[in-house]
Amino acid sequence: MINPKQLLRILVIALLAVVTTIALSQNLEEKVKVHKLKNGLTFVFVERHGSPTFSTIYGYKVGAVDEVTGITGVAHLFEHMAFKGTPKIGTSDFAKEKPIMEESNRIGRELSLELLKGDAADKEKIKSMKEQLAKLDKDEKQFIVKDEIDKIYSSAGGTGLNASTGTDVTQYYISLPSNRFELFCAIESERMKNAILREFYTERSVIQEERKQTTDAVPARMLSEIFMATAFNAHPYNHPVVGWASDINSVTLEEAAAFKNKYYTPNNCVVSIVGDIYPDKVIPMVEKYFGDIPSGPPPPVLRTVEPKQLGERRARYEADAEPQLLMGFHKPTFPNRDDVIMNVISSLLSSGRSSILYKDLIKEKQLVVNINTPSAYPGVRYDNMFVAMASPRFPHTNEEVEKAVMEHLENLKSNPVSATDLQKVKNNLEASYIRAMRSNMGLAMTMTRYQLLFGDWKMLLKMKEMVNSVTAQDVMECAKKYFTTENKTVAYLIKKAK
Repeated sequence: MINPKQLLRILVIALLAVVTTIALSQNLEEKVKVHKLKNGLTFVFVERHGSPTFSTIYGYKVGAVDEVTGITGVAHLFEHMAFKGTPKIGTSDFAKEKPIMEESNRIGRELSLELLKGDAADKEKIKSMKEQLAKLDKDEKQFIVKDEIDKIYSSAGGTGLNASTGTDVTQYYISLPSNRFELFCAIESERMKNAILREFYTERSVIQEERKQTTDAVPARMLSEIFMATAFNAHPYNHPVVGWASDINSVTLEEAAAFKNKYYTPNNCVVSIVGDIYPDKVIPMVEKYFGDIPSGPPPPVLRTVEPKQLGERRARYEADAEPQLLMGFHKPTFPNRDDVIMNVISSLLSSGRSSILYKDLIKEKQLVVNINTPSAYPGVRYDNMFVAMASPRFPHTNEEVEKAVMEHLENLKSNPVSATDLQKVKNNLEASYIRAMRSNMGLAMTMTRYQLLFGDWKMLLKMKEMVNSVTAQDVMECAKKYFTTENKTVAYLIKKAK
């Protein structure tokens, strides 16, 4: 029973949340301008004149989920290649560099084909080709201007030049003084039009080593790969972003270029620019630099849908590491309302020190070292998973943690969450949205995400409305619907016995 003081507090907090949401929505509505070029490239501008700078993120709707068997990791590889430059950037003499590059690519392709033979490969031939590649690489380096894009931006006051590849998207970042907007247009339009796969086979070797160090040698990463391969039998969400080792080892420049031509097109890209800019003044500049980039055909449609899971799946992985647990349940993605409800459930369970699992499993029972429940794993473009990930505290076991988490999930099915706890979660989610958008880069990231993945940045406002409409009954119904044995996948990392 809620006493009058508690009820008043809940009503005040709820009112403040509604007022904040309305104010934020109106503020964004007034400041956002979307401009689409004839080639399909979409710009989202947000005016913020607090400081004489702007931040930008442009994203292509392409990631590991778009890859096919044999070329996994190619999106991540191309992210690396995009910083290598163009015939105009990153070289002191492209005319002299080009024939070396072509010969390097010819030998690299032959090496890839030979490596595919496995044990039957000609080891002497492989050794010879690697030596030839090393010499060509050395010859080409005399013409390469290393990190020229970074140097150009840094000399102009730019900060935060970076990129990322994920399951769903590939994104590029930079912040600049507002009087350097034309420089941004010049550099990035050149990259979009004329990016070349310079030092392709050298960079491929770098990523081979990256996989060894960041995945193969990291038991938690290996556990995640095993978990996703177990959970998704058909859907390419089972592809690791870095790629499978054999694919990285054999993908050719021609295959990478074909992938690039399919997905890295203006009609598959959104550019968000937030800061000290005036859209009406910069749109002519955007048209001038980006308008002549050729559009591409619509990217291929992913037809594969993960079949409904009909029974519990389990995997075990032994390594010289502390135990870990991954447990997941298939669910729909946004804008399905169940996705929003499951996000609320995630916050109820593991967001902050007052969350259900933190209080019980970390603070009171000291059963786990850490626990988290991401509600859209590993991506959001397609139906995904609600996941519980935890590290047992010695001497407790994965089995004990799984049992304890399942008890809490079962409890959600029959015991309504209190109005106080539900409103607190909604307030916390609202606060996290606002915090994420305080910086120009944070807001640019949010705008790109919703415009690119869901077709309209205003879906952000729709999502926030949906969060505020979630009820205790919704939570119970979703828990009953998705937290079932037949929909459950579990992976254990087991400490290897010495």
